Formats: sequence, structure tokens, C-alpha cells
Amino acid sequence: MTDLNLQETMDDIFLDAGFEETITYTPDGGVASSITAVVDRGGAKDVEIRVRGFSRSNARRYDMEIWISTSDVATVKVNADKVTLLARIGDTVPKTYVVKGIVDNDAGCWHLELAN
Repeated sequence: MTDLNLQETMDDIFLDAGFEETITYTPDGGVASSITAVVDRGGAKDVEIRVRGFSRSNARRYDMEIWISTSDVATVKVNADKVTLLARIGDTVPKTYVVKGIVDNDAGCWHLELAN
């Protein structure tokens, strides 16, 4: 039986697949560092939010998603950590986003929602 190491899988395969890019991750109260990430700039999907019986459609949950290695970022603080990257491929000035949510995580990867 093969021993699956999620950390090695994330670092050796997922972040070296040719889709990765360098971003800057700044933990709340910490020092910014350049790390590798896979970025999905698809943005939020249309969602329906019901609050106190009222429905609001087309609410924007987040602007983009990233996948980063847990070897680069050990902990994530939602609504406090910041990520700086290009909003669109071809842009020349990076934009800073706030980590708005943790979609998923395991021993090798953080899957995060970003919004400005």
C-alpha cells in the first residue's frame, strides 16, 4: 500500500503543474511573503441570500479563489489575512484582497475565498 502524503502531493504536483503563480500572502499582524498559488479568477457565483424572510439575489460572496500549500501558510485568519496578486492576467499593478472564507483545507492545502 502506498503512503499518501498530502503535503508532498500539494507541493510537488499541484503547485508545479504549470498553472501556479506567485502571490504575496500577509498574515494578520505578520510579515508579507511571496508564495506559490493556484488562482481561480472566476469570482463569485450568483447566490440567493435569505435574511429575515427577504431574498436578495446576485449577492457577491467573493472575487476569486486560491489554493496554497500549508507548508507556506500554517494558519489562516479569515477577514484579517491579506493576499496581493494581479486581478487579471496581463495587469501590471497587483491588487490586495482579504481572505473572506476557508472553502476547504487538509494536511496539504488551503482553499480560500478572497474579496476586496
